[in-house]
Amino acid sequence: MTITDPFTTPGHHRPTPSPAAVALAIQCRKAKTIADTAPARFERMPAPATTTAAGGEVQLVVRPRSLADWARWTQTLGIYDTRRMTNTGTSTVCRFELDGVRARLIGVGVPALLAAAYGPKGTARV
Repeated sequence: MTITDPFTTPGHHRPTPSPAAVALAIQCRKAKTIADTAPARFERMPAPATTTAAGGEVQLVVRPRSLADWARWTQTLGIYDTRRMTNTGTSTVCRFELDGVRARLIGVGVPALLAAAYGPKGTARV
């Protein structure tokens, strides 16, 4: 059984992609390029990152061993606004922009490092 392309028949024309679809394809291509080059770009960082790209967004997953490692990651990536950080219980998620592409830094174990250094969330500070 052979499948023929319906757009090769006379009178049928392949639709042109929408501008939004073209923009998303370009954004996905940029994200993939950044994700592919990230291991070499961040090789001097204290904790290696697992990098992926999906939906036009780059995701960097790190497992810092100390708060200094986490601070180095956030400073290197230009993440200074702590209001954009979300704690999920086991990790901290930071949304930012990397080379014009949406990105997400996920620090696995960061809430535990913060609790060890400053005490559990909600306890009185003396």
